[in-house]
Amino acid sequence: MKKNVVLAAAVAVLAMAFTVSAQKGPDLSGKWNLDIAKSDLGQQAAMIKSQTLTITHAGTSFKVATATERNAPPAGAPAGGGGGRMGGGGGMGPGAGEQSYTLDGKEVSTERQTPNGTMTSKTKAELNGSKVVITTVVPTPNGDMKTSTTYELSTDGKTLTVSRESARGASKSVYTKGS
Repeated sequence: MKKNVVLAAAVAVLAMAFTVSAQKGPDLSGKWNLDIAKSDLGQQAAMIKSQTLTITHAGTSFKVATATERNAPPAGAPAGGGGGRMGGGGGMGPGAGEQSYTLDGKEVSTERQTPNGTMTSKTKAELNGSKVVITTVVPTPNGDMKTSTTYELSTDGKTLTVSRESARGASKSVYTKGS
């Protein structure tokens, strides 16, 4: 009887250790450089000369700093605009920015002032298996706009793929680990 209890306790400890390690997920920390040739950026491809993501990922804390160098506009193109980021995280817009998330799956509301008044967006960030998934819902005059951004690390840890889907379309950015 004692052997069965000891064996059951040992199996339980191993099962818990396996469960905890399985939930840990990938560590996406590092400096990541956009590989434009391997990416599918749609209309944004012409605007981006280079882009770097700096990710700090520790436990449930996930921070993404984006630095983008833009190409010069084509001759005869209208000047102005283009300095902001597109919302929803993922570093897809031109310019620079930093976003912080807590990977706990809880919805977070963020208010910001716009020319049309206060806008409240709702964001949920979570670790889903080996992926970090960030979903943002932004109210618009035509209804809510949902954006889903997924960060996925390759098995060798050298490539980061950021996929983004929204009502505006889909894009895929492929990054390689910087030195």
